[in-house]
Amino acid sequence: MTSKVKTIAADAPAYEAFRQLAKEYQLSNPELLAAMVQYFRVTKADPRQPTGPDLTTSLAKLTAKLDQVDKRTIGFIREQEKTYLKPLLADVQGLREWTAAPIGLTGPQLTEMEHWLTAVVRKGFKPEYRHPNLLSAAAPSYDAFPELAPLRKVCTSVLGRELNPAQFIPRAPAPTPAAATLPPPASPNQPA
Repeated sequence: MTSKVKTIAADAPAYEAFRQLAKEYQLSNPELLAAMVQYFRVTKADPRQPTGPDLTTSLAKLTAKLDQVDKRTIGFIREQEKTYLKPLLADVQGLREWTAAPIGLTGPQLTEMEHWLTAVVRKGFKPEYRHPNLLSAAAPSYDAFPELAPLRKVCTSVLGRELNPAQFIPRAPAPTPAAATLPPPASPNQPA
C-alpha cells in the first residue's frame, strides 16, 4: 500500500528555514515534519509561543537541582556514617573480638598480675597461717598498668570475699601433753 503525499503551503522564508532544519538533522522534509509533529505531541510544547521556556535550559536547571539534592543526600549519609555507623560498627567488632578471643594480655602484663596477686595473697593471710620459711620473703613489687585496673578491682573483690579469715574454721589448738603421773605409792599391806 502506498501512502499519499500531501503538500503544505508555506511562504519562502519559512520553507527555507524548514529545509535548513532538515539539513541540520540529516532528515528528509517528510521525516522532519513527522519528527516535529511527534515532538510537539510528546513535549506538549506550544509552537505558537516560540519565546516559551527553553527546554534545554530548563533541563539543565533541573539537572543542577538534582545534583544539589544528590550532594546533600550523600553528605547526610556520610555524616550519619561518620557519626553513628562507624563508631557502632567499631564497638560491635570490638565486642565480637573480646568475646571470641581469650583476654590478650602481654607477657609484662601477665607478670605484673602474678606479682600483684602474690602481694595480695601474702597481705591477706595472717603470719601464723603461713610457713615460717616464706615469712621472710618480701612480696614482689609490680608496675601498675592502668589498663589492668578493672581486672585488679575484680580480683581484689573476689579474693577479699573468698579468702576472708572469718570464713575459715579455726585450727583446733594442739592438745597439750598431759603431765606425767607418778605411779601411786605402794601400800604397806601389800607384799613386796
